[in-house]
Amino acid sequence: MRKKLILISIDGNGVYNLKHMPFLSELVDEGFFEVVDSIFPTLTDLVHTSVVTGVPPRIHGVVENGYYDRIADRKVNFYDYEVAFNPHKVIKARTVVDILREKGIRSASVSGYTMPPFSGTHVRIFPPFFSDDNLYREHGRDWRKDRWVLNSALYLYEECKPDLLLVHFCSIDGMQHDYGPLSDEAMKAVETVDTALNVLWERLRDEYAFIIFADHGQEKVHTWVNLKAYLKKHGIETLRVSSGGGVHIYLKDPKEAEEAYSLLRRAPGVKYVFFREDLPHLNIPNSGEIIVSAKEGYWFCSHRFCDGIKGSSYWVKGMHGSMNEPVMKVPLVLWGFEDVDTENASLYDIAPTILKFFGVEKLGNMAGKSLL
Repeated sequence: MRKKLILISIDGNGVYNLKHMPFLSELVDEGFFEVVDSIFPTLTDLVHTSVVTGVPPRIHGVVENGYYDRIADRKVNFYDYEVAFNPHKVIKARTVVDILREKGIRSASVSGYTMPPFSGTHVRIFPPFFSDDNLYREHGRDWRKDRWVLNSALYLYEECKPDLLLVHFCSIDGMQHDYGPLSDEAMKAVETVDTALNVLWERLRDEYAFIIFADHGQEKVHTWVNLKAYLKKHGIETLRVSSGGGVHIYLKDPKEAEEAYSLLRRAPGVKYVFFREDLPHLNIPNSGEIIVSAKEGYWFCSHRFCDGIKGSSYWVKGMHGSMNEPVMKVPLVLWGFEDVDTENASLYDIAPTILKFFGVEKLGNMAGKSLL
């Protein structure tokens, strides 16, 4: 059995892309494979933090892409420079990296985003930091970014030989946002990542076992809805409404939650409405009083340019965050293991599986189980 492990995240890679990934499909056939559900709201930072800690957001505290601090009245953003280098300012639970470090297990990581859940390793390669959002959208999202991720991962392997290597590819997510799932641009990213997986496998297969997963998929969007404006129109003031296909709504007066709930059930683009207490994995003050999931084809936008309800969304062509099937259904692939049981597997199982691989028992608060 191989003594080292590589964990690969393919951001935004819903199962619908597998038919366009010949190499990953080969690994599916040779290894162990399960289609699993993502974690709602299906957002990159929430899901990755849940994966590397093995605990739900109500324990680790990351309820979206960061969280809203009511006391300071500000969004704590995961992509801030300071948070990237100090992940436990936001993440309130130990990661597998933290646990394995205490056992002398050497780790390294590279990510297409700053990805605080992948920080804390012995060696960490960070992506370029763009101070200008236009520069980021031009240079930080497409398939060329993942060639850089591949080369960085190979460098970490050759120079550091870590016991645990964490790799995060991001271009599929970026291209689906900009051009839509299954677009030519997204397919170029899919091809690039599939080729990168092949290169990594060829170089590492004699030493490393592989766990490959996606945090969420995406779906095409045609209409945005500004729920903050919608609620204000009906007399409900909000402190903040997050953006995406699944959003938190922070009310100025929490006593208006019942009224807001009723209004949101009738709001355009809304498929499901939950009180925070209805979702045990999100039931902490970091969450909004109400959490909403979008209908197919809609996303909730609270940026300054979002005005009411608008069709033919031009800012993004693909979105995630919702509970809709293309977004929720993601692949989980394990290769290089002697015996795996993926029945009823979930993304929460990844952390206990990594620990078991290195002979470490899972923590008692972890939601999943080892698949080994």
